[in-house]
Amino acid sequence: MNKQQIFALSPIMLAIGVHAQTAELTTEKVQDTDETNIEVIRIVESRVQRISSGATGLGLDSFDTPQSLSIIEKDTIANYNLSDVNSLFKNVTGINIDQTETDRTYFNARGFDITSMHVDGSGIPFGDIFVGDLDTAIYEKIEFIRGSNGLITGLGNPSGTVNYVRKRPSNDPQASVAVTLGRWSNMRAVVDVSTPLTESGSWAARAVVVHQDKDSWLDLYENSRTVVYGVVDGQLNDDLTLTFGYTYQDNNSNGVTWGGIPLIYSDGTQTDFSVSTTTAMDWTYWDTLNETAFAELSWFITDDINFTTKLNYTNYEDDSQLFYSYSNTGLDSETGLGLLGYPGNFTAEDEILIWDNTLQGTFQAWGLEHSFNLGVSLADSETLDFDSGALSGFDVMPSFPGWTGTEVANPDWADPYKAGYTDVTLNRFYGSIQLAVTENFDLILGASFVDYENEGESWGASTSTTEDGSSPYIGFTWEAMDDLNIYASYSDIYQPQYYLNEDLEPLGSAEGRGYELGLKKRFDNNLLVSLALFRTEQENLYEFIEYGDGDGVDDDDYSDDFDYSLYRGVTVDSNGFELEVSGQVSEEWSMQGGLTVLTLDDENGDEARTFIPRKTFKLLADYAPKWNENLNAGVSVRWQSEMYYETGYGRITQDSYGLIGGYVQYCFNDQLSLSLNLDNITDEKYLSSVRTDQAFYGSPTDYSLTLRYNF
Repeated sequence: MNKQQIFALSPIMLAIGVHAQTAELTTEKVQDTDETNIEVIRIVESRVQRISSGATGLGLDSFDTPQSLSIIEKDTIANYNLSDVNSLFKNVTGINIDQTETDRTYFNARGFDITSMHVDGSGIPFGDIFVGDLDTAIYEKIEFIRGSNGLITGLGNPSGTVNYVRKRPSNDPQASVAVTLGRWSNMRAVVDVSTPLTESGSWAARAVVVHQDKDSWLDLYENSRTVVYGVVDGQLNDDLTLTFGYTYQDNNSNGVTWGGIPLIYSDGTQTDFSVSTTTAMDWTYWDTLNETAFAELSWFITDDINFTTKLNYTNYEDDSQLFYSYSNTGLDSETGLGLLGYPGNFTAEDEILIWDNTLQGTFQAWGLEHSFNLGVSLADSETLDFDSGALSGFDVMPSFPGWTGTEVANPDWADPYKAGYTDVTLNRFYGSIQLAVTENFDLILGASFVDYENEGESWGASTSTTEDGSSPYIGFTWEAMDDLNIYASYSDIYQPQYYLNEDLEPLGSAEGRGYELGLKKRFDNNLLVSLALFRTEQENLYEFIEYGDGDGVDDDDYSDDFDYSLYRGVTVDSNGFELEVSGQVSEEWSMQGGLTVLTLDDENGDEARTFIPRKTFKLLADYAPKWNENLNAGVSVRWQSEMYYETGYGRITQDSYGLIGGYVQYCFNDQLSLSLNLDNITDEKYLSSVRTDQAFYGSPTDYSLTLRYNF
């Protein structure tokens, strides 16, 4: 089976270490020209006022952004113990995840896979599967920009973009240690230290170190990861600031699944196993290593104009020995027979180099202030994939379930050979401008021009493509009355696809468009309520057909089944609405969450992508009682409607279900606190995905205790 380990299928996009967004450029002029005072204000203000460039590349807050935008802050991440991105994504309005395997995950929004994962506003928009657990301890916040993303990525689709904002040095010394003990031998420790390096605070450093070991509710599965992150920023002179840093994440999983348990019998009835059931063998593993180095130079040309240049280098290594179970005849409901084995041994090496240059600023015209953003991004990615063929292990498997992981011994492997490679060059030229037409009406215009070239091969078939094009963006915000914004936006984008069609040729680009119309109401207590109506479109979107070797002949042995994954292009339209609430509801309660309702139809008007729930509801509600200021608590609610997947044996269905979790935290003093976290309190049984005819069961009731000390 083609594991398809080109660079787009790894968490590289998630691990690109780049500097935080350009500082807000509205800093008041310093009247005192004392050199030391200027030094302190320039860099200290920069640290305090970092804000997202959001969906437009402009420094707009959520209220003024003409798209749906959700932000999960570091306090929320810590309170709900959202230590990896999978657990975090599950709690975000409009975001769904498909965990089809233990170590590979799809993310989607508005019916389409999220392919754009940025760090501090920079990244390459490729990939729809992400490998391993990405730790959240190094992030200040994570932003979810739903809707078309052509302006900020150049390529992509109408789902949206995730932007990870890294932690930066603080202006004052601070340090914390957090130790977590949880179910399934979960042990986790996080150390976070930040300190100024000079008396004035013009130079400062921060380091975060994480180590975690955990088992799982799944038989055999265990994971360990180590994260080391360091960053230094400071001021070279009155107008120049420099940042550089390094990120290391080592993620190791044992007892992993490649695919999952079968979800349907050959007689059309759906399987129902214990939540711990797995098809893994005890020798399987999947290890990943991400290393990132980054540097940024920022030049304050004037108090209103800033130029930033960023250089980011990422090296990623992937090593795995896997075992896949499949069937040519289906799983027999009475005997449990019918499964066959297929082992795989893969390694991959990826390197990415990105050079971003942006000019941002504000200017006065017609008595009003306007802002602009201009940029050039040059990126190169090189990937090598190696395969070591198994010399044994293609066994007829015993009755399922009941496997112990010893049914197939670790195979003898042939020498590795180069199974595929990619060399991608992506050059972007982009710009956006916010024009204040009146004091209450802003017009946002932008465009991104892209030159894309991919030279590549996958298991003997060429994936080489060349693309160039542009993506326009237009939007507006109208403050019809105080703190009530009416907004609309449009963008179109395209996504080159490396997938192969039945003729073993690249499928070609998917093209998409996104429309959004909405209201945003801001209240005095910083509560933001938004309602968005959206329509998103995709043409020539990849859809899996079958495994094969491209000759159209169904061979008797296993070789024909897994030479290639073959796809076709389909048209899918998504229509729906989102209602979201974020902020302080009362003196004691704050909330973040929302409802998403959508439809997905193909060109014939039939339901498409039925593995995506049509309705989802997410809520994080925090309670800080006035009667005891040392006590904090929160509740999390996740609900989704039915979803299903059609197979040759019948329909696989996951009924609607809801999960309830939460936390209780007690602060003994300003430094020491103890937290109890719970998830899936009602012990709901549910499938992690119905994207294919294989998956595994989601986590039953989980719990953990965290002791945190702040210095």
